[in-house]
Amino acid sequence: MPAPHPLEDRPLNSLLHTAALAILLAWGAALAQESRYPSKPIRFIVASQPGGIADMTPRLLAPRLQEGLGQPIVIENRPGGGIVSGGETVARASPDGYTLLSATPQVAIVQSMVKDLSFDPRRDLAPVSLIGVIPNLVIVAPNQQHRTLAELIAYARANPGKLNYSSTGAGTAVHLSAELFKHYAGVNIVHVPFKGAAAAMTALLAGTVDMTVETLSSSISHIRSGKTRPLAVFSAQRLALLPEVPTMIESGYKDLEMSAWGGVVTTGKTPQEIIARLDSEIGKALGHQPTAASYDKVGLSVRYMGAREFGKFWDAEIARFALAIKASGAAKD
Repeated sequence: MPAPHPLEDRPLNSLLHTAALAILLAWGAALAQESRYPSKPIRFIVASQPGGIADMTPRLLAPRLQEGLGQPIVIENRPGGGIVSGGETVARASPDGYTLLSATPQVAIVQSMVKDLSFDPRRDLAPVSLIGVIPNLVIVAPNQQHRTLAELIAYARANPGKLNYSSTGAGTAVHLSAELFKHYAGVNIVHVPFKGAAAAMTALLAGTVDMTVETLSSSISHIRSGKTRPLAVFSAQRLALLPEVPTMIESGYKDLEMSAWGGVVTTGKTPQEIIARLDSEIGKALGHQPTAASYDKVGLSVRYMGAREFGKFWDAEIARFALAIKASGAAKD
């Protein structure tokens, strides 16, 4: 007769005790890992080429952030596929806080822009912190006679389709800001997309397009030199650099507050303790005057939001861009 299996002679309570002990040990190990966070370098994914707000956000933050965390921050540019590819990389990473994504308005745009997206940004990514904003402006070519936004709108309403504007490409934040402006103003201004901000600005400076919507950082030098003329800014308050330029809100468009922005997100289901640690260190870094000054130099105004507030901001941006996408018909199959 075969010998009984060793476990068969053990009481059921003993087996349950062993299983419970194993679960407790695993849970304890997980808590210990979280309490030691971070214990290795952190990847910071940038879903674009070097340069631009998505790249500047982590590069200016990293020196101070890695001091606070005690681990290197490794910035990894992954331009192929843009935010879809970069977001998917972070969404599918282990939810342990070791993979971050440099977030821009594209993480709000993609929600409505791309059908059959392989991940859900608000489910599979988790907000950590908003870093700051770069306001958008309506600017006109030097050969345009319009001196105010009201004059531009009046002309556009009287001459539908006669004016045109350049953008950095279909589906970008500046394109959709312009489309939302058209929606609220009730005007027909023809979209002329270009590949990137430099080409869109070159067309404006040459007078081959009538106007554009561009970020403060990309347009301020041309405004100061008198090569372009700003008519309105998409921020809640007037800008310190351009105090004479009215806001869209002042101009009668209370819902037209749209800016480029930079933030930090990580993988969905990352433990709240880890997100809180990242958020805390980012807040401390932004409170460091030299770090804040480095953002000011590139035209990004520090506007820190913690994870919960940033999540609400993100939801509002999704709704705002969804309206712009619907108005423009820019959604991709």
